[in-house]
Amino acid sequence: MKDFNQETRHLLEWYEVSRSPYPQFTDNSLSLYRYAVYMAAGGREKEFLCRDEQLTRLVMKGYERKEPCAVELRHRAITWGVQAAYYTAFAGWLTNCWGIVPLVDMLTLCSTREINTEDPEKAVYDLAYLYEKMIMRSRSNGGYEVGVADLWRYCEYFHADMVIMYAHMGCKSMSGYHGLFEEEARRHGIHLVWATHGLMDARGVGRRDMRTEVNRYMRTVLREEPLDPSLEDFDDEKAW
Repeated sequence: MKDFNQETRHLLEWYEVSRSPYPQFTDNSLSLYRYAVYMAAGGREKEFLCRDEQLTRLVMKGYERKEPCAVELRHRAITWGVQAAYYTAFAGWLTNCWGIVPLVDMLTLCSTREINTEDPEKAVYDLAYLYEKMIMRSRSNGGYEVGVADLWRYCEYFHADMVIMYAHMGCKSMSGYHGLFEEEARRHGIHLVWATHGLMDARGVGRRDMRTEVNRYMRTVLREEPLDPSLEDFDDEKAW
């Protein structure tokens, strides 16, 4: 638990840098790594803590040098909802094509509270909270407060002006919030871009369809041009 607490402190340090004008740990590099740390390792494997220390040094080095994390950071984004598992490169495409830099995603924003390692009774309650806030459980099934309201608090915290909303066709709990997300985004002045997908199955809505939804929004609503026009539309049907 002490190791896991240290891993949590590293995560919070990365978040602080992500709040700045020079975020370093972006796209899916943070989310995929954090899933493994939180769900698989959970403080039980020392190698992860060593990697955390290395990552923190790299993050701070880039931040101190004010190194840009993208060719152009046009929009600071949060990705919300359940990602398309068949398209992990989507976040990188957003950055390279449109300058939309995903700072953090919904599933990474799980428990950030340390566990009491001195009082056994308090430790049990902290562990219960850890499981309560685990990936997927709290957000998509936890009700309005953590499914919808938390999003706008995080937008303010990370100074985000855009939300990429993953709309998994099979997730009925998040789909029920569709109108609320639209209404609240307008109220908070946040650009909300829907990216429909089928989680594990690209046959219904593929990678190209997801990109098309973003392309249409960027061109018709924001009237922007892509950073790299060659990335706007391409055939990757056989990318599997």
